[in-house]
Amino acid sequence: MHDRAHLKQAPGAYFDAVDAKDMEGALSFFAPDATFTIQSAHVTFEAHDGIRSMFENFFGDYSHIEHNITNIVVDEAEGKASTEQSCPHVKTGGELDHVITCNFFSFDEAGKFKRVIVWIDGVSPLRD
Repeated sequence: MHDRAHLKQAPGAYFDAVDAKDMEGALSFFAPDATFTIQSAHVTFEAHDGIRSMFENFFGDYSHIEHNITNIVVDEAEGKASTEQSCPHVKTGGELDHVITCNFFSFDEAGKFKRVIVWIDGVSPLRD
């Protein structure tokens, strides 16, 4: 059984860590064997090492990262949450890279992300 309050608050707390470029804080939301797939870019990062590498590139490529959740849906019975975000990120060169994203979170029994699937409406700022 998953706690609805946790399923609802975890994505926002996770995005707060990402927006602060807090590597350890962001990784703390993931199960050790989690997968992170950018569906619109056809790429998957596996486990903490793969996800860390993706975040290292993302944090280095952007001087400002921002995820504004505009919608959230929680499925308590299945241990899932889905979010829609408006993301006005700023690249290290100063140019705005505004995208709309949807994230689909599946939680394990410990309340960690076991699978995250992301859809991005433009070119993915997440890379390997």
